[in-house]
Amino acid sequence: MNSHSRLSHVLALGLLSTIACPARGDSDVFHMPDGLRSLEFVEVGSPGNAVDDTGIGAVPYVYRIGKTEVTAAQWVVFLNAKAKADRDGGLWNNDMDTRRSGEGVRCDIHRDGEAGSFAHSVAPDKANRPVTHVSFLDACRFCNWLHNGQGDGDTEDGAYTLNGYFGTDGRRIRRNPDARFFVPNEDEWYKAAYFDPAKSGGAGYWDYPTRSDAKPGRDFGLDNAANHYAEGLLEPKHFFSEAGAFARSLSASGTLDQAGNACEWTEALQPPFLRGIRGGAFDTEDAGLNIPTPNRSFTSISDVPNVGIRVAATVPGTTPQFPVQPAVDLAAGSAVTEFARRPWRDPLTGKPFFPLAWYSYQSDEADLDDIAREGGNLVLFVNTPCDLDNDQQLEENLPLLVKYLDHAQKCGVRVLVQTGGWYGAHMRGDAAEIARQRKFVAAIREHPALFGYQLYDEPEYKHGDSLGVTDRKGLDAFVGGMSALRDSLREWDPNPHRMISVVFNLVPLSSWTAYLPVVDSFHVDRYPLDKDQAYFGHRGDWGPLMMAWSMSHGAAALGEHPHLLNPAPCMQGVGSNHVEVGSLGIWRNPLYEETRYMAYSSLTVGSWGVFHWIRKF
Repeated sequence: MNSHSRLSHVLALGLLSTIACPARGDSDVFHMPDGLRSLEFVEVGSPGNAVDDTGIGAVPYVYRIGKTEVTAAQWVVFLNAKAKADRDGGLWNNDMDTRRSGEGVRCDIHRDGEAGSFAHSVAPDKANRPVTHVSFLDACRFCNWLHNGQGDGDTEDGAYTLNGYFGTDGRRIRRNPDARFFVPNEDEWYKAAYFDPAKSGGAGYWDYPTRSDAKPGRDFGLDNAANHYAEGLLEPKHFFSEAGAFARSLSASGTLDQAGNACEWTEALQPPFLRGIRGGAFDTEDAGLNIPTPNRSFTSISDVPNVGIRVAATVPGTTPQFPVQPAVDLAAGSAVTEFARRPWRDPLTGKPFFPLAWYSYQSDEADLDDIAREGGNLVLFVNTPCDLDNDQQLEENLPLLVKYLDHAQKCGVRVLVQTGGWYGAHMRGDAAEIARQRKFVAAIREHPALFGYQLYDEPEYKHGDSLGVTDRKGLDAFVGGMSALRDSLREWDPNPHRMISVVFNLVPLSSWTAYLPVVDSFHVDRYPLDKDQAYFGHRGDWGPLMMAWSMSHGAAALGEHPHLLNPAPCMQGVGSNHVEVGSLGIWRNPLYEETRYMAYSSLTVGSWGVFHWIRKF
């Protein structure tokens, strides 16, 4: 039986669950069977080195770090030891598995059997490639397991005290002083990648993790190469290269693949709870340049297709003095932000207008009557009858909207019309549909109940999370379509006080900043910070503090984009009866105690308006 056949046989039988013996030369970690890459460490010396001019890289102790990223086969060993009853979305999730989630960027780890006896295996051609779709907390649990001797070792305490925590609030996750294995912090990761004590001219830092100041190529035989994006993917079938395949492209510390393959988690925390990411990936074009990898949305529980894990460790027999991490106030993060008030204006009079607004998916005359009776003065009509795919839809939908606007005028309620997918016609250059949009706007632009237009609901879900080049290009195209729509609306309806808005979720933060040059105003949509935190109004001041934190991000955006009007808080998923089942929940009318939290966050940052979410499905 040749080596590939032996490997296929081992993987197919799931025998990786039995592999947990010490690696050669490393008495405290395991090695893999022939044909599978072992968990290997290199030692990073020169303690007390100076920082780079970026301010990062100084480490006062000797430590070890993984020579390569953790592989899918190594993760299978972990799963078969500790995830036999683990829920989907825990240490294993179905996004890893092409059988369950289809083709795409997957490490192809399969799960079979029933809860309590789950067995995991990996496709042979993916075994030595990086494991991805693993979160920062997954990495912490892997480190705990290593710390506790593998096998049936505990995943909940050791290097990190987790105790069953699966939330997004990463501020509580801190390396313990006696940690033996750990996720590298920014300095540890950076030093291993870029620092060279033998650099010509004296100890210093390279720009790339391949002992080079020139961007790596993509030839496996070069001394300066990595799997990164360059006018396309290097491996369009597998996406990732096998760990260590660029064997000559080592850092001065002896690491491989920090310039490409998969980005990697670090312990860094972007306040208040987004996690640090470093390095290049197969679909990013920076090739591991020594700049921060942008993270707009990834928290401690994010499972990301192009982010993997590299483990760091102490040197046996040493006790490094890890940096002291200051105590964190878990109720912090709500600093008051002052900025010049720029109120929304009434399109009819030009006078300041403070929206006390409701969102309604399905709205009608009775809904408008209720809104007026409850004191609302504005409604966002989400499912506005504005589909314009053909002339018949124009003829059918326009009278429906005019009738709605007429009744809103009788009630004293203004209407923010959501334009749905109108941006698509501008992305496609569909002249016929754009002409129908022009007719639609021309028919309603003088209506006294019309307050403005909303371009799209939560666009960050369309193109929001990925670090990759092609997805970023998709984001640019999407934002470009919205920009063209905004310009058209301004041309078709020149009233300068029409609100052209968009709503964003700022927890977690996403690519929302890309849209700010496109819109004139926006709403900040607030979820609870954490699954294990009470929903708004049910645990002291947590709700308003988190709302105010989100609002402060919106307020800060105003300083960078002077054309923007004030943000407004938007309440999402409130009430003790809220449940998350599919896309619908049980909602409570937010006129009760949540209103004071809306007002609190609005006043805290000086926002001009309040939007309640959501009125009717």
